[in-house]
Amino acid sequence: MKRSRQALVELLRARKYPEVLVTFGAHRKTVRSLRSLLYAEEALVKWRTVSMFGWLAAERPDLIAQEVDRLIWSLNDEAGSIGRGAPECIGEIGRNNIGLVQHGVDVVIHYIEDPETCRPPNRNTEILVGVLWALGRLGGGKPKRVQKVMPVLLSFTEDPDAAVRGMAAWSLGQIGGADATARLQGLTEDAGVTLLYEDEQLNEKTVAAIAREALAHLNR
Repeated sequence: MKRSRQALVELLRARKYPEVLVTFGAHRKTVRSLRSLLYAEEALVKWRTVSMFGWLAAERPDLIAQEVDRLIWSLNDEAGSIGRGAPECIGEIGRNNIGLVQHGVDVVIHYIEDPETCRPPNRNTEILVGVLWALGRLGGGKPKRVQKVMPVLLSFTEDPDAAVRGMAAWSLGQIGGADATARLQGLTEDAGVTLLYEDEQLNEKTVAAIAREALAHLNR
């Protein structure tokens, strides 16, 4: 079992997404194994698993339809505890196949609107950062999907946590808008440091660097 799990991890690290199905089979047992890796201690493995779900959404949506329902459920208040990686997966799946997660978009938006879930002292910062990333993926190229929460998203550029400010900046760079540009310009000297997953790479960056790159992206 450990050997199989390690083989799966190695394929994800190498971004060999089609080979995952070839090696482990195109069935739901493989998808369940993938979901368990959203809880991996190694951050890159968790994020590559998110990318794998996006690939499946585009190439084999039939395999993940039921799993999508579980991911969405784990973001609901009634679930009791929020599944790690759930918002990121919903965002990545939606970026690749919005039809699979129409309801999930509403759940992600509700999460960020609720001060009980996204403001201190009760918030889970890791989940909030995942929601901000998901909004960037969902709204990138189609900002109307997330327009409803733009005022809340803008407010997170002033958050005391660098990880939150950085991810808010990245998300705004994906979505755009006049207000986004002004907020990003205000972060170009922010020395806070965070991790950012972009283009399937995980790197440590300053908030300032993220903001400058976001502005450059919007100006292209």
